[in-house]
Amino acid sequence: MSVRRYHYARDVEEALSLLEAYEGRGAILAGGMDLSRGMAPEIEGLIDITTAGLSGISWANGDLRIGATTTLEEVRLSDEVRGYLGGFLAEVMAHVATLPLRCMATLGGAVVSAHPWADVPTALVALGAEARWRTGEKTEKAPIEELYRRPFRAIFRRSVLTEIRLPRWEGAFAFEKVSRNAGDIALINCACGLGLDDTGKIAWARVVVGATPYRAERLAAVEALLAGETPAEGLWEEAARKAEAEARVGDDMRAPAEWRRAVVPVIVRRALERAANAVMGDER
Repeated sequence: MSVRRYHYARDVEEALSLLEAYEGRGAILAGGMDLSRGMAPEIEGLIDITTAGLSGISWANGDLRIGATTTLEEVRLSDEVRGYLGGFLAEVMAHVATLPLRCMATLGGAVVSAHPWADVPTALVALGAEARWRTGEKTEKAPIEELYRRPFRAIFRRSVLTEIRLPRWEGAFAFEKVSRNAGDIALINCACGLGLDDTGKIAWARVVVGATPYRAERLAAVEALLAGETPAEGLWEEAARKAEAEARVGDDMRAPAEWRRAVVPVIVRRALERAANAVMGDER
């Protein structure tokens, strides 16, 4: 490695100043998971932001706000997160890696690295989460789904992610994952959410599939199929078939496209059934 200096940034302004001074040869460190896996050879300085005041979980203006350096285990154990959508996000965190790694990895790191096999981006895209970051004197924001359509890794070479905001939903979400063991990365995953109107019909639907092996993507045709319909077993079967046709799948060293194509309808149907049971239970 070519690292020569290690800095503790006292605040976001100092971290941004150091990034600018390194002119692309500096790297932000929070949990350090990605940097431990492999660091770009040109990196000369590490900028530790764990003491920059970016950790914490709170409610503000109807949104659940989670600081970028909050660890995944802190998210999982948070009372605010456990009370959000019946503990959906806490459930997702329990599926991520193992306890020692969750105590190191941060939510901001999961957003910035956004590995295609990761579980956290799948859940955040389904939830319509918004990322906020600082670039120079500006605070910028974007839905995470939109951020992933940009060259986001280039953005964060000179910016600092500060927080993730999760909107309130009147409904329920469910998460499904297939992996070799409980602590392994996903072979495929999905997150589905449903809300009902006053007549008991589906007011909105969110269907996201990830680790296909591509990064999490919403299945718009499946969501459109569900909207306005009455929850029923036959509807989940139809949505599952639609998901099988719409999902973009491929081969990698972990699983073939043919296998993923066969598994997509199974996990989408399971997640929709669980979300529907949860929201109809609330209605009752």
